[in-house]
Amino acid sequence: MKKFLKVLAVADPAVYVYKSEDYGILSNFNEDFDVDFEIVPWEHYYSSMMEAFEGKKEYDVVMVAGHLWLKDFVDKGYLAPVDKNYGDDYEYEDILPIIRKEIEIDDVQFLYPSFCDGHIVLYRKSIVEKLLGKKLPKVITTDELIDMAAMCNGVDGMRGIALKAHPSEIFLDFLPYLRNEGVDAIDEFNIPSFNNLQGLKALKKYMSLKAFAPIDTGNYGNDGVREAFQKKQVACITTWGGQLGVVLGEECLDREDIGFAALKTSWNVTWSFGINAKSKNMDEANRFLRYITSKSVDRYVGGYAGSPVRKSTYLKDREVYNWYDIHLELIETYAKPLSKINNAGDKFGVLYDNLSKAFSNGMSPIEALKDAEERILKL
Repeated sequence: MKKFLKVLAVADPAVYVYKSEDYGILSNFNEDFDVDFEIVPWEHYYSSMMEAFEGKKEYDVVMVAGHLWLKDFVDKGYLAPVDKNYGDDYEYEDILPIIRKEIEIDDVQFLYPSFCDGHIVLYRKSIVEKLLGKKLPKVITTDELIDMAAMCNGVDGMRGIALKAHPSEIFLDFLPYLRNEGVDAIDEFNIPSFNNLQGLKALKKYMSLKAFAPIDTGNYGNDGVREAFQKKQVACITTWGGQLGVVLGEECLDREDIGFAALKTSWNVTWSFGINAKSKNMDEANRFLRYITSKSVDRYVGGYAGSPVRKSTYLKDREVYNWYDIHLELIETYAKPLSKINNAGDKFGVLYDNLSKAFSNGMSPIEALKDAEERILKL
């Protein structure tokens, strides 16, 4: 009887390319074992992954949010190192250097990269350029984004911006504004660095955008900002590079009118595949992951999702996907990871919670930052 390799994947739009028969990625994988590729909604994903690590569920492969979780998972022995006996056609060096750095700990590779998720701004060129009297720079600050949202608000019946302020998204949506004030969420010593005047200023600036956003923007995740922008309900959004292919799908009105800009203080993570240390199918897992992160598959992922991980994909398809040049510059130059810390999920979970309360007026900005710092220091 054939072996089964079980894969747990997160329900990000980018991930559905693997199961799409339009691309035939899974159906064209011919080996002496079968693959069960299960996609789980984001809100249930982390708990399902932890059950796999604890042996409560049998998954050989899981998707990992790059540096955000990697150090913690390696320190706890959850992940097996990658078998780097690649064939000549895999070309590990073709993966962008910044991404290779992210998927390794102390020069040991633990992950196979799938797609990037960095902050990128989408806007309606006909409105923004008319009001500015010039083209928008290809790299902007969060202050410039705030000015743009205010300027565009109400034009052609659109709100200025949609925020990804759902409780499960708000921390990372806010992060570029925090960095714009010269601080980060956690410093290089793993100490919270947001409970200060700079952090308060950043949060107040972020919350000021509520005046230019749809009234229900506090409920918007990826789909909320996508739909608002596609339907021309808002003039600009900040979303993930891994959403671009979906945002610019057939449902998007006037696609030729869309411009792109990188945020100078953006963050990026590389969603990747890791092998559960409890797996009894290590060889099969490595063989499958070499295939699903190969050069040919990366081109499919890039076209479908918007954010490939290999330099060759950007160079070959830059004329086909007009955001590739700015996205590559974003990844290589501007987007910065968070510090690799232990208990990252718990610590950043506190910030998601308190930022959401501040955004919905359940806590004052001062209280939200002070309480978050105190709670994180106790973890």
